[in-house]
Amino acid sequence: MHWWFSYVDVDGNPVLVTQLTFLRLLSAVARQNFTLLCQNMAAWYEADTSSHMKALHFRAFNDVELMHNSTETPIHALYDGCQVRKGQERTVLQVVTQHVEHLPLVDVAVQDFGDTNQKFGFELGPVCFSG
Repeated sequence: MHWWFSYVDVDGNPVLVTQLTFLRLLSAVARQNFTLLCQNMAAWYEADTSSHMKALHFRAFNDVELMHNSTETPIHALYDGCQVRKGQERTVLQVVTQHVEHLPLVDVAVQDFGDTNQKFGFELGPVCFSG
């Protein structure tokens, strides 16, 4: 079981689709970072099981689901402190893609949550459209 979480701008409004469409038309690559602040939970790789079974899932702007094994839009761990599932740590993931329609990320599903003494928060970085 997992839970989806969404975000909107400061006023509760979605970003204008026309603005994003224009940026995408002028861009060849898009990049965005996601940081999960964790307590006693895995975010990407889980060291105990040597697997990505509890890895976060993301929903792309065009409703495609992105996971650890996504080939069109790979997700890379820049730092994975949550993999040991002990104490407070963080995991920083980066999405870099030529499928500019996938960004920004609009939702995240947390897989490893629900046990006692687990907490999390997250920071979604800005999207960089380039080239």
